[in-house]
This record gives sequence, structure tokens and C-alpha cells, in this order.
Amino acid sequence: MSKQQSSFHLDDLRGNAHVEQHNGMLDQLDLPPGLIGFLQKNQRKIWTVVVIIAAVVIIAALYDSYQTYSLSKAAKAYDAALLLEGEQRIAALDKVNAEYSSTPSAVWSRIQLAHLEQEAGKYKEALRRLEALESELGEEDLLKPLVQANLGALYEQNKELEKAVAVYEKLQKKEGFEGMVLSSLGRIYESMGKKEQAVAMYQRYMSLTEKKGEEGPAPQNSLARDMVQASLNRLLQ
Repeated sequence: MSKQQSSFHLDDLRGNAHVEQHNGMLDQLDLPPGLIGFLQKNQRKIWTVVVIIAAVVIIAALYDSYQTYSLSKAAKAYDAALLLEGEQRIAALDKVNAEYSSTPSAVWSRIQLAHLEQEAGKYKEALRRLEALESELGEEDLLKPLVQANLGALYEQNKELEKAVAVYEKLQKKEGFEGMVLSSLGRIYESMGKKEQAVAMYQRYMSLTEKKGEEGPAPQNSLARDMVQASLNRLLQ
């Protein structure tokens, strides 16, 4: 009988010691009594939330690490593909696109494949590839303007001028592509016999790239300006 009482009192003392230790820690934080009572009452739920948050943070960190690893591996595979020639390059680029489809390297692979198809005279295949890629990329994707520029040039080369105009008009809204778009539209309108529209595009291009203060146009723009000016002079005669 005495052993049972001793055991009971020992467990009771342990429980009280734990409660006192727990309460003492909360008291040391100088929290309001109401908050201390809330924490004591809901400690199981609070710990559950803490564990869930910790798990989410760990999973997010692991996913970020995996993404970084995948991007690096995809970039290396893309670089290796560019060192190859002929059918081996095509096969390697197709593999990058298939295995790392959600990475920028896959986008670059598809652009390169379109260029290879274009060089081989496979214009329809190149156009289909770029059209699909352009529709898949979001408006805020940094690679979308590059794809649109390639698509517009390919439409122009393939004599699909109305489609080229439509793509260039969308591209015109992207910062950094204004000059290229204006000169391209001027050239297309000129080939379509739309003289007034061509003149308007050329004039806008010359105004956009004109000399400002002591700084002239960039060297790479000088030849382009000369060519546009020559076209403009011809149309205004």
C-alpha cells in the first residue's frame, strides 16, 4: 500500500515539476496572463503548426536546391550539344528539350533547332516550332521577345508578310526592340507597296536613333541608320 502511495506521489511531483518549469519559462518572458493561459491551453495545436511550418521551409529549401541543380545540369547539357555537329547536335538538342523541358536551356534548344531547320530550308518545320514556343511562353518571359523576333524574321523570309507584321506589332511593345521593329516594318511595308506606312516607320526609326547631345548612335546602329536613310530618300523622291 505504501509503495502505491509513493509511486503516486512521485508521479504527481514529476508532473508538478514539469508544469512549474513550463510556467516558469512563460513567466520569464513577461507575457500577459491571458496570453500565458492561451499558450498553455493550446500548446498541442501550436506545436503542430510549428512542425508544419518547419516542414514547409525544409521542403522549399530542398526544392530550391533541386531547381538550381537542374538548371545547372541543363545548361551544361545545352553547351555540350552546341559543340556537336550535324545530326549529333540535333539529337543532343532534342534530348535537352525532352529532359529539361521546364528550363531556359530547353527554350534555347528549341530556338537552335528552328535555326537548324531554317538553314536546311525546312521553313514550315521551323515556323511550327517557333509558333508553338511563342504561344507557350508567358508575356513576362524574358525569352519571348527573342522568339518573336526570330518568328517575325522567318515569316518575312518565307514571304508571309501579314503574319510578320502581326508579330512585329506585338514585339514593338517590348523595350529594346523598338528600333529593330520599326526598320523591319518599314522594309515589309515597302515590299508590300505601302509607301506611306513604310515612310512613317522609317521616319520613326530615324527619330528614335537620332543623335542626342554629344552622344551619337551606337556603332552597330550607324550602318542600319544609313540603310534606312537610303530607303527613306528613295521613297520620298
